[in-house]
Amino acid sequence: MDAFKQLHVSRRLIPVLSGLAAASQSDGGAKDLSKMIVPLASAIASMPDADCDYILHACLSVVKIEQGTNKWAPIFVNGQMMFAEVDLAVMIQIAVKVIQDNLSGFFQGAAGALTLPTTPEAAA
Repeated sequence: MDAFKQLHVSRRLIPVLSGLAAASQSDGGAKDLSKMIVPLASAIASMPDADCDYILHACLSVVKIEQGTNKWAPIFVNGQMMFAEVDLAVMIQIAVKVIQDNLSGFFQGAAGALTLPTTPEAAA
């Protein structure tokens, strides 16, 4: 993701990450997902649709999936998902990973709070 996209994504994420940081501090810095889910959900729910779409589109547009040996295809083109396998859960996991990879230096640890379990067993 280029620096301008990183700037615009981070501007839109500040309310979400500040809510996560506050939840983490009130929990003594622990990354207990069950205690962070309410502030995270509240911050995301209050986010305008346009901001949410911007973040997801920016994140998904920089991801490619391997299609055979050394062949890569973008998963998101012109506002459209290219693979039916990318459902809501996968889309959110991809966005979180892109945010962690691209913005963790800017938010200094706050993006690391966006760690989602990949399986139900991991959440237990």
